[in-house]
Amino acid sequence: MSGKQTRKKENELVNSQGSINLTSNIDNLRQKNIAALRKRYPEIWGLISKVPKNNPYERRNCSNKLPNIWFPNPGFLYYNPQDPIKDVEEQLAALKLKNVRMAIFLGMGLAYEVFFYVQKVASSQLTNHILILEKDPYIFMAALNCVDLTPLLEHPLIHFMVGVPEEELFVQLKSYLKKDSKFMFLLAMKPVYHISSLRLHKSYYLKALQVLRDAATHQVLEYGNSPKDSLIGLENMLDNLEEIVLNPGINLLLDKFRGRPAVVVSTGPSLNKNKHLLKGLEDKALIIAADASLRVLIGMGVKPHLVTALERTLGILPLLEGFTKEQVEDVYLAACPVIDNKVYQAYPGPRVIVYRNFDHFRWLDIDKGILDIQMSAGNMSFKIAQALGCDPIILIGQDLAFGDDGSTHAQGSTFSNDPERQRKQKEKLLQSGTREVRGNIQEKVFTSTTWYNFLKAYEVDIASHEGLCINSTEGGAYINGTTIMPFSEAINQYVTDEFQPMDIIKDHLAGFNAGQASDDTEKTITLIENTLEDLQAMYASCQEGKACWRNYKTELEAALKDMESLNRLRPKLNDMEVEILAPKKECYQRRHTFQLFFAHIFQSYAIKFDMDSYAVGDKYDDPAQTQAEILLRQIKWYEVIGGMVDICIKSLEKAKDKLIVVKQRL
Repeated sequence: MSGKQTRKKENELVNSQGSINLTSNIDNLRQKNIAALRKRYPEIWGLISKVPKNNPYERRNCSNKLPNIWFPNPGFLYYNPQDPIKDVEEQLAALKLKNVRMAIFLGMGLAYEVFFYVQKVASSQLTNHILILEKDPYIFMAALNCVDLTPLLEHPLIHFMVGVPEEELFVQLKSYLKKDSKFMFLLAMKPVYHISSLRLHKSYYLKALQVLRDAATHQVLEYGNSPKDSLIGLENMLDNLEEIVLNPGINLLLDKFRGRPAVVVSTGPSLNKNKHLLKGLEDKALIIAADASLRVLIGMGVKPHLVTALERTLGILPLLEGFTKEQVEDVYLAACPVIDNKVYQAYPGPRVIVYRNFDHFRWLDIDKGILDIQMSAGNMSFKIAQALGCDPIILIGQDLAFGDDGSTHAQGSTFSNDPERQRKQKEKLLQSGTREVRGNIQEKVFTSTTWYNFLKAYEVDIASHEGLCINSTEGGAYINGTTIMPFSEAINQYVTDEFQPMDIIKDHLAGFNAGQASDDTEKTITLIENTLEDLQAMYASCQEGKACWRNYKTELEAALKDMESLNRLRPKLNDMEVEILAPKKECYQRRHTFQLFFAHIFQSYAIKFDMDSYAVGDKYDDPAQTQAEILLRQIKWYEVIGGMVDICIKSLEKAKDKLIVVKQRL
């Protein structure tokens, strides 16, 4: 975001707010607040409308007639009764706030601290967004009766969360941070609070801060954590164009299993306990296996209907190679075509193409069906079952935690069959970090940071799932939103009628028009040619950006060293910013190529670049110094993005040559 955009958003936040408005007519005040609440936050209105009306907290007036709140237990007033506004000013001053691009209010009291912050603090902090977390619905209800909250309730850059249980914080916070890319402020999110809020609910708010950071980090991971990995995925996709045009897509199966049960099989250690119950369910449930569990199932004579894969590297090759055609003749490889082409070549069974929610599949414009898949093959299996309309979806082997003996995978898997591979996998998981979480059966289980991210991905998906998700994993980590039930009980209750899933799959995939492959190939060759033109123009823009930056480099560096140079530069900083950023803007304006083809490659770098830029304000007291350093940093953007564009040009040229050969063969 440019400096001008930042200042504009900040002014929108600050200038729209009036002073604290009180009224002697409590009923009218409450009605006004409730009308605004019901319109903007119907879920909060639904919550407080169910709360018993006998508020345990008392309203008391301060010396200057402003309302206050008395808490009988433990017996204290929320604000200093002599002057609550001065109290708020002193409390916020004690926090020594700096570079608060997103203010996280831990509790709100009667919102005096929020109003004071908006009127007196937000401008100097360049605050873009305010999130207000209030654990206690009764405190929020007291504020509705005491202060006109409508300026806060109606403002689009201010958001309230009231009475959210701890176990639901992650999903709600992640959804909030995802909208408008607010997670980009991860390094400039700062807590703001009155000490009374911590006195009342300190553990909740400290937990909320940790969950907020986890949710922001998780959102960043969804966009990828390595441009190199994203480039591998893109090159794999281009290498897999023949697979894409010659095979049917998951779109042909969407909603075709409405109301039918599905069993999602992952490869956690607890799979050993109930995998034998799968035998005989092949005609009564859609069985979807994560790639690592296929060998376990085939080894015991169970054929899943679909097996999922989405990893870009060859690490998944041992999971899917070595099977005979007979073993997997009715096991469809439902892979995202960012996998290495060698995996496709090694797998002798049929395929169905499943796009992950990456824009470069929209760029390709060959419809196969896009699913909002997150981080693991297990999660991918759940999303496929959901998209196909399955209900209930039963999970087994989805431990997301180490076994009691420290194991990572079920017996019979590729990992358990190879002790050295198992050792390296465990070492890799441990290196990602570890933590304790609630277990399905045990009170606590030991998980890795990698698995924890998979766990949270499941919670996000299940929160939006309209059907029933039963977790029959007999061990492992608890997934919030699931119903825990032994697998045998789930089978007896939900997996009772035969409906021949494989026949349904084959019938609907038969609708694939293989004759379209030639037209799709021709269309893709033309698309690549047009994209190459755009990429070459983007490369030229990056070169122009570097040249422009060099013109101002000396002045910008001097401005960071002494105040005299900064003052000379100050009047022309904004014009300089426009000029330096103009080539970047030109890149973004080539939307079809920059957004749809290139975004997934560069976004992990660009997100980190912007997050680091927002954090620059922590270093300086003068906004002009912050602006100058951010402009100095632009050279890295042009160098890195230009380098990525150059790699993509070479990859596309290679893909075009390969497609021309495919076209000639078709």
